[in-house]
Amino acid sequence: MQKPLVSVIMPVYNAERFVAEAIESVLKQALDAVEVVCVDDGSTDRSAEIIQSFDSRIRYVRQENQGPAAARNKAFSFVSGQFVTFLDNDDLYPDYKLKRQLALFEEDPSLDVVFGKTQYVFLDGSNPERFHFPDQTQTVWNILLGAGLFRTDVFRRIGLFNEELKIGEDLDWYNRAKEQGVHMRTTDDIMLYYRHHSANYTRDQDLVKRTLLKAIKYSLDRRRSETGVQTLPQFSDFRQPMNPNEL
Repeated sequence: MQKPLVSVIMPVYNAERFVAEAIESVLKQALDAVEVVCVDDGSTDRSAEIIQSFDSRIRYVRQENQGPAAARNKAFSFVSGQFVTFLDNDDLYPDYKLKRQLALFEEDPSLDVVFGKTQYVFLDGSNPERFHFPDQTQTVWNILLGAGLFRTDVFRRIGLFNEELKIGEDLDWYNRAKEQGVHMRTTDDIMLYYRHHSANYTRDQDLVKRTLLKAIKYSLDRRRSETGVQTLPQFSDFRQPMNPNEL
C-alpha cells in the first residue's frame, strides 16, 4: 500500500451536522495520497456513525472528552504521512489546498510550514460585525491550523499542543515554532473555509480573550526563563502500538 503523503487530523465533537461535509472536502482534494484521522472526543450524537460510513482512508479513533488539543495530540499515534495538516469538524478545504501547498514545499525544500489565508463564512444568522467584518464572508490571514500544511517532523522538534488551553493552542504552538526558528511561509491563497455558527468554541469571546492572553503569557515566560523550555506533550509520547479497541 502506498504510504500516505499527507495526514489530515480532525478532532470531532458532536458534529453530526457538519462532519460529512468536512471529510468530503478532504476526499475531493486534487491529491490521491491522503489519509484522515478522526479523533472522536466523546461525542454523544451520530458523529461516529457518519465517520465510519466513509472508506478506509478515514481512520476513526475515540477518546473520552478532553478537548481539541488532546484529540489532535492523540491523532499523532496514527498518522503516517510525511506532511500533516488539520481540519476542524465543521470547516472545509478548497479543492486545491493540499496540491498547491505541496508545490510550495517542492519549490523550497527548506520549508517546515506553509500557511494560507482563511475565508470566514457565517451561518445560523451569526453576526460578522461582532468580528468587525463587513459582510457574511471575509478573507483574512490568520494563524489557524487548518490553513497550514506542516512537515510531520516539525512536531518532533517543537512538541505537540498544550492541552491546558481549550482554544488558542494553535497560537501557542505557532509562538513556540517562531521562537525555535521554524521556517515558515505564507501565501495569499485561501486554504481554509472557517464556518462560524452557534456551536463554535469561539462564540464565547471572554474565553477567547482569556486563552489568547494565556498563550501570550506562556511565550513571555519562556523568553524570560533560563532554558526557554516549557514541559508539553512530545511527539514520541504518542508514538505507541495501535490499540484495536480504540478503532
